[in-house]
Amino acid sequence: MLAGRGDVDGAVEVLRTRADRGDGYAAGRLADMLAGRGDVDGAVEVLRTRADAGDEDAAGQLARLLAERGDLKGLQARADAGDEHAAWRLADLLAGRGDLDELRTHVDAGNGYAAVRLLDLLIKQGRGEEAERLRRFGLNPDGSIAFT
Repeated sequence: MLAGRGDVDGAVEVLRTRADRGDGYAAGRLADMLAGRGDVDGAVEVLRTRADAGDEDAAGQLARLLAERGDLKGLQARADAGDEHAAWRLADLLAGRGDLDELRTHVDAGNGYAAVRLLDLLIKQGRGEEAERLRRFGLNPDGSIAFT
């Protein structure tokens, strides 16, 4: 209601208080409001706090925001901590950049999303035989595609 009346600062204050008390819905709305008014860092902070507390919706929103910013390091840190949303977004960003080497690194580290995106990228680049070998035999320790 406050935001509807034009009191965005008041709405942010109320939502922040509720989010700090563990209200996941308020945290999501707060992050949306902050991002909507250009405070993406504030939105990331709110979502990171909620995601670290186990809120899966916040983890998904956070991964989306980090990906939109192209924050590979932020996504990597979250993926390393077991955040599947971040692992998926990270793989998508790397594939979008055509970064085969980084995708291979992430496949080797156990990111299954990176494996799918690596296969997709190889096929997109016209390297279907290589993609099939990867699918059948996996990667060598050096990141090259195994032959047998």
